[in-house]
Formats: sequence, structure tokens, C-alpha cells
Amino acid sequence: MAAGFAWIGGILVAIFAAIVLTTAIRRVLPMLEAALGLSMFAMGFALHMSGFFTGSGPWPVFLIVAVSHAVAGWAIWQRGRIRGA
Repeated sequence: MAAGFAWIGGILVAIFAAIVLTTAIRRVLPMLEAALGLSMFAMGFALHMSGFFTGSGPWPVFLIVAVSHAVAGWAIWQRGRIRGA
């Protein structure tokens, strides 16, 4: 049960980090897709190099980066859609 809460907490932190990182990169690259791609690369590289998931292969890193950036991209897109309306 504690491991499940750790994964949920990790996903929530990753979503927040993805939103912050994508927003920061978007100041330089105005296209959302380019900012999300560069943010995904940076976060994946940082998580891989940190060594947290050494024994489990690349899949946990992939899942955390993909899920967090999917939610972050949706949230940023919704914010722009609401602001533009």
C-alpha cells in the first residue's frame, strides 16, 4: 500500500515539474508541442541519469514522463483555451 502512495506522489510531483518545465521552455519556444518534447527529453534524461530506476529497466521512467507530460500538456492547452475564449 505504501508503494502505491509513493507512485501516486511521484506522479503528482512529476506532473507539477512537467508543467513548470514546459512553461519555462515555452517562454523560449512558443509552440506547445516543441516545448513538451524538449521538456520530456530533459525530464527523461534527468530521471535516467539520477539512477532511481536502475534495476527496473527504462519502463518506469517512460511511464512517469509520458503520463506527467500528457496531463501537463492537457492542462496547459485547457488554460490557453479558457483564456482565449
